Formats: sequence, structure tokens, C-alpha cells
Amino acid sequence: MNRSITLAAAGLAAGISAMTIAAPPTADEIKAKTEAAMTYYRAQGEKFSLEDPGFHAVLDAQLNGINPAECDMETIGNMQMLWAYSPNAKPIWIGRIVEIGQGSDWLDASLMLASMGENDQALAIATPHGFAEVPDDRLGEVLQALGQLETEQLIPMQIELVGLVDRMPTDDPMSLMQGWRSYPELLGKAQVDADTRRKIHTRVVDGMKKSVATLEEKAKSAPEAEAEQLKGTAARMNGTIAFLDGPAGRGELIGYPAPQVDLLWNSNGTAMKSLGDLKGKVVVLDFWATWCGPCVGSFPQVKELVEYYDGYDVVVLGVTSEQGSVIFRDERGKKDAETFQQECELMTDYVEAMEVTWPIAFSKQEVFNADFGIRGIPHVAIIAPDGKVAYNGLHPANPLQEKVEKINGLLKKAGLKYPPSVEEKKATEKG
Repeated sequence: MNRSITLAAAGLAAGISAMTIAAPPTADEIKAKTEAAMTYYRAQGEKFSLEDPGFHAVLDAQLNGINPAECDMETIGNMQMLWAYSPNAKPIWIGRIVEIGQGSDWLDASLMLASMGENDQALAIATPHGFAEVPDDRLGEVLQALGQLETEQLIPMQIELVGLVDRMPTDDPMSLMQGWRSYPELLGKAQVDADTRRKIHTRVVDGMKKSVATLEEKAKSAPEAEAEQLKGTAARMNGTIAFLDGPAGRGELIGYPAPQVDLLWNSNGTAMKSLGDLKGKVVVLDFWATWCGPCVGSFPQVKELVEYYDGYDVVVLGVTSEQGSVIFRDERGKKDAETFQQECELMTDYVEAMEVTWPIAFSKQEVFNADFGIRGIPHVAIIAPDGKVAYNGLHPANPLQEKVEKINGLLKKAGLKYPPSVEEKKATEKG
């Protein structure tokens, strides 16, 4: 670690920690503390890591003197960047959220825990209350959070989930935009019968079309600035309607044959034209782009997975689409491509420069592939050997153990050879 950066960050941390701290801290104090952490982050440049002990020390210094017991959900949310990335502080603040969840702020507490992947604790708080206690205008937030649960956790909620369609806020376009686009997909994951899902899907789409018409009508008589906002919301809702027309939007992705992905080029130079050419293997699709920092930042974890399954029937395939340029992480920077062929040549250089050990492919479909419900990248989908989508919406930087459990399960089900689990491998290495 750069000593001058460390000393500067430590000095900044000490200076802010010496401030008189209210309980809870004021908005200005939280802003100053967050800026201290961001100053350290920016100083590290591309070498920054969330595992950096120096970063953890800065975070802990900013939290020093703050009593979690005196902070409400709003304050905790405003300080989330400080405690969520500190190994020392995170368990303490999670405990405080769980404590708050026993009171009237149970919904906020449950949703925050869910947003951090603490699904078991979120469910423990929310289950005694049920959907009946969730305000209509917040059901969208709940639907989004439920999307992170496993099928086994959702199946017991089938009847209640189906009943939510009668509470759909068709007269409130903004509430309808939040979470309800994922409602049909959620019903599919909960294994609600196909006929019921189709009926609900139609109601959701019709509700959104009604909202679009309402927004466009209001825009006709609204002041110019407001009219532009209304038109923008209508346009986004039309995009959502288009998404709902795809497999993910219909709730017909997981457990169904993978959507068509036409491969125009791949870095291995093999005759690979579609996912059908890989049938019989587990295919890990990593949707990404060279301009996407988190995508490139997850390369070490992708390489780790590739090495783990070397010699097994598993293919990791990086999928992107024509972007018009390739952004190198060296002195070359952004290189524009005048033709698709030139972009392929640049990608070949990129693969070599970044020591990418898995095939990269350009797809005919956009990298924000609506069929897979992709709204942000990186985005990982896993295709089973039978060609059906087994998992979707994963992150390539997820823990190796989590990914191995999923992939080994698919290999085992297909009667294919699979490697030891991560725990078994570690035990063998220690032995």
C-alpha cells in the first residue's frame, strides 16, 4: 500500500473522528465521514479493493463514537456505505437493524436486510406481518426483494402472491414502475401454474398500457418541463411492456429452453453460432462490456471458476454485443472501431492484454438482452446440459462456493462428472 496515501487517509480519518459527534450524527457529519471514505477510495485508483485493510480502518474511524442503538432506519441507511463494507462494523449494524425490525419500522428493516442479501433475517422479520400489512404503494419494493429468494422459499407464498394482482396500483404509474415489472417473473419462480401466470401477465401489461395512456394524456396539457417528465416516464413504461413480452418478463425463463442467442464471433475462432452448439454442457453466460468497471473487476473470479472446471463439461462464455469501441485498461485507453470486423480485432487484442482464459463472443442481440431480463451488467445466467435456463441474474463475483454448488448440482443431475465441492477441495489440500 502507498505509504503517503495511507498516512493522508489516516490523518483525514483522525481529523473527522475528532469532531464532536451527536447521537445520532447529523446529515453534515455523515456527509463528511462518507467523503473521508471516498477520498481514500479515489486515491487508490484501479488498485482499490473492498478487502483493503486500510479502507476498513478509515471506515471504522468514521464510525468511532457513534452508538448504533441511537440511530433510526433513516440514519442507518444514510450511513450504509460506512458500515456495510467494514468487517468489524457490519455485524453490529445488522444486529441493530434486526432490533429495529421488531417494531413499527419492520418493513424498512426487512427491505434493507434483503438488499444486503440477508434474506433469512429479512424473512424472519417480515413473515409475522405478511402482505396484508404492506401498504399498496410499497408492494413494488417487496416484489423486488422477493426476487432474490430461492424457489423453495417462494412456493409456500403462492396463494398470497397470486392475490397481490388485485392490489396492483394501476392508477399510480410511478408505483407501478417499481417492482411490478418483475411480478410475472416472480410468479414463475414460485412455480405458480402457467394458466394463472398468463392471466396475471395480461393484467399487468394492460395496467401498464393504461398508465402509459394516462401519462400521455396528462402531458398534452402540462407545462413543458412537466410534460417532458411525463413523456419520459411513459417511454420507460413502454420499455417495460416490451420487456414483459420476453421470456423473463413472462416468467418463462427459469426451467424453460434458453432464449435464442446468435453468436456472430468468438475469440476462440471456433464454429460456435448459438447456444445450441454447447448443448450437453453446463454453460455459464457472463453478459459484460469493456466499458463496465464491475464486469472487468470480476475477471479474477471468472478466471477462478474457469480453472476450477478445467477438464469438465462446463463452458464459461463472456457475451457482449457490438459497442463501437473497446476500452483497454492500459495506455491505449478507448479505441474506436469503424467496422464490426475492426471491433473483433480489437477484442482479440483486449483478450490477450487482459489474459482472459475463457471465450468471449459478440451476440447479435444487445448485451442488455431483454429475453434474459438484463437491466444491468455484469449479469450471469447458467444453462443446464439439457439447454434449459437453471439460474439467472447472478453476479460473476459471487462466492466460488455458491457457484460451484449450483454447477455441480447441474452436472450431477445430468449424470456428468463433477469436481469436489470447495470445502472438500480445501480439506484435501490441507490434508
